[in-house]
Amino acid sequence: MRTPELKRLIACVSLVAAAATAAVPSTSPHPAGSHAAVAKAPAKPAKLVAKAAKCKMAPADEYFGKLKLSILGIRNTIKDQGFKVDYDPLKAPSTLGAIGLTEDAIHDWQHKYPCDTWLPGTLYALEQFYLKIHTDDGVKCVHATFAWLRRDYPKSKFVQIARREDGQATAVPAGPATASVEPGATAASPAAGTATAVTLPGQAPATPVPGTAPQSVINAQNAMGASPAPTAAPHH
Repeated sequence: MRTPELKRLIACVSLVAAAATAAVPSTSPHPAGSHAAVAKAPAKPAKLVAKAAKCKMAPADEYFGKLKLSILGIRNTIKDQGFKVDYDPLKAPSTLGAIGLTEDAIHDWQHKYPCDTWLPGTLYALEQFYLKIHTDDGVKCVHATFAWLRRDYPKSKFVQIARREDGQATAVPAGPATASVEPGATAASPAAGTATAVTLPGQAPATPVPGTAPQSVINAQNAMGASPAPTAAPHH
């Protein structure tokens, strides 16, 4: 016959055993694969967020490079310096300082916003500017800018256009052919059947034989009222 103390002891042992059994699943280690899945789960969204941040468009009120140019300022500087060269090609050397600082701003812009869709067109505009600098350095800058565009934005629509113009870079300015007359050069002789110069009244024309004049000159002088030049007497 069981006493009350024995019954309490058996009940306590049963409770302890039940508690231990319930605690076993929560204290057992997770499989290695489960740990890896839990650790990698937050990493994937983090990479996507970082990539999305890098592909953002540059805001219009952010400034780049040593000159602190906005994206609109960069494009306007290239255009304005190009107009200056178009108006007076002799001023081309004075534009290279501003263009060099503009290139610095483009590099800064690209570093911060490499996926900005305005960058390929801006590089193409820069190549267009250097095409107007007809020097050896200008040609080198054309090639360097095209290589930059092709390397970083190979799928851009501007690459094909820029490739064609890269081959047109030259240190010799192209211009329309113009006819010039050297100082002291005489005009071409008139063709047969055209009017010839008429001797002014009172001036003796040059004649092949002293004292005589060609009949055409005599006729012209008579028509203008000038005194006829003496003619050689006919031989009888």
